Amino acid sequence: MIERIAKHVAFLLIGLAVLAGVYAFLATLPLPNSGLTLLIVLMLAATPGLLSLLWVGTMVAMVILGAHRKHPGLIAAPFVFCAIWFSASVWDRYQLAQRTDPTLSGRTIPAELRSIRTLTLVEQGEPCCGSTALLADHVIDRFVHAEIDQQGHAGPIRSTELAAAKDCSEDELRRSAVLQRSGRTDVCLKTTTLDAIPDGLVIRIQPMQPFAASYGCCNVGTINVRQAGEERVAATWHYGQQTVVSYLPLLRRNSHPTPLWKYTEAGPRQAVEIGGPAFSDGDLAAAVYGIDWKAPPKFAEASNVELSRRAQQLAQTNSPNAALDIALQLQGNGYVDDDLIRAVSRLIRSYDDQRLYKFWHRLDRKNKGTFIEAVIAQISDPTAGGSDYVRAAFQVQMHREELSAYMPQAEAIFSNRHDLNIWQYEMALRLAKDDRLLHRSEQYSAEQRQRFRSIEDDMSDAFTRRVIAFSSVYFNKTDEEREFLAHQLDRVPDKLLHDYLTAAGWNRSPDEASVTAATRLLREQAATRIAGVQDVRLRRDLQEWFRPTRN
Repeated sequence: MIERIAKHVAFLLIGLAVLAGVYAFLATLPLPNSGLTLLIVLMLAATPGLLSLLWVGTMVAMVILGAHRKHPGLIAAPFVFCAIWFSASVWDRYQLAQRTDPTLSGRTIPAELRSIRTLTLVEQGEPCCGSTALLADHVIDRFVHAEIDQQGHAGPIRSTELAAAKDCSEDELRRSAVLQRSGRTDVCLKTTTLDAIPDGLVIRIQPMQPFAASYGCCNVGTINVRQAGEERVAATWHYGQQTVVSYLPLLRRNSHPTPLWKYTEAGPRQAVEIGGPAFSDGDLAAAVYGIDWKAPPKFAEASNVELSRRAQQLAQTNSPNAALDIALQLQGNGYVDDDLIRAVSRLIRSYDDQRLYKFWHRLDRKNKGTFIEAVIAQISDPTAGGSDYVRAAFQVQMHREELSAYMPQAEAIFSNRHDLNIWQYEMALRLAKDDRLLHRSEQYSAEQRQRFRSIEDDMSDAFTRRVIAFSSVYFNKTDEEREFLAHQLDRVPDKLLHDYLTAAGWNRSPDEASVTAATRLLREQAATRIAGVQDVRLRRDLQEWFRPTRN
């Protein structure tokens, strides 16, 4: 009996020794100064779970071997190994808890700090997010950003306040887009440079030394009250990280430290927090003023009629996208008027945005009709604006019978007008196109041929723009189209040559196994035309883009 027990214990110890050796080997890969190091690194990069698979396979194999050979010691070895490891982990965490000063976890904020109306963040890089919300919601009157470098040397000190829109430059209005998206078109963010940090609340973070240290304690954040140029500390936060033995013998790193006693799938060491989760100076400011630092400003308090007026105003500026945010807010309020719909319809120009589709889908049938009528009016107006690089990617998702009243108007605009921009021709084709036709079907091809006939008959200066618009809607090129367009290259302005050649089908279609005769003709004619471009830089760029060996 004693001999049997001794035998089982011996096999248990052998199993533990084998497991310890295998685990130590796997945990230290890749081997230093080994010719196989590069190969091992590449293998681990290609199969990140390989080490864990080998380790688990070793333990399973030991259990199977023990069962087959009738050695209970080998069967028990993996379980005993894990139990010993778990005990070591608990003891290691207990020791760290005993060594850590419990006051490091304190993150109290004196309530009276919230009444301070000037906030300064002393930090590296550009400030983010919450400062705009604090200003917009009138929680503070002034936000100051004092920039420092990694060595702690002071940089520019910039003060930002709200100002009336009439007192703002175009650049300041453009940088105030976050205010506009919250319905605040009457103000902007105006920034000035200061010589010194003003009185008020000053937040600083002192990182661990050395600066690049990954583990240790602690990064220190201080909230200071500055009066008459002197600062006193009102609150201090700490955070750092250490490593402890993981709960289980795993082979994986945890990229984000966890609370001390929390389990995570990591090993052999687990990164844990000291003093609580990591924080930024923005988190300190958010704690003082009770906000979510990354949340946008609350929406402006104004009547629906006034918000609609602001959206209409924004839609006519060079930065109209914020009008959509206001329009969606109004839709959520249950308010939509014709003027708002017409304002949003202006955003079809090169604006393939989910918010625009969201606004569209929320409209009832009557309001969708108003939207389409506004679009028809825009694409009929040669003074509507838009450069040759503006597109109209918006797809009208509407039952074709609901669009039938507008399709002839849209087709007439494309076929008969010779004074419009590319985006207007493109939108006209999108409205006139019958989406019920299956792609590449005979009916689809017949519609494409019919529309192209109107281009062939066009002798006006609008020819090139209509070709480019046509290609954006009917994007499968035919050899008939390529051959015709190859002979029209002399009519194309140099600045539109790139878009014209792409639209004409210089690149092979997906179904072309090889370059067809029509494609070859287009490429030959294109090479001659590009050689005649006067602008040297443009000619070089076109020759690079339309190389004969490309595609």
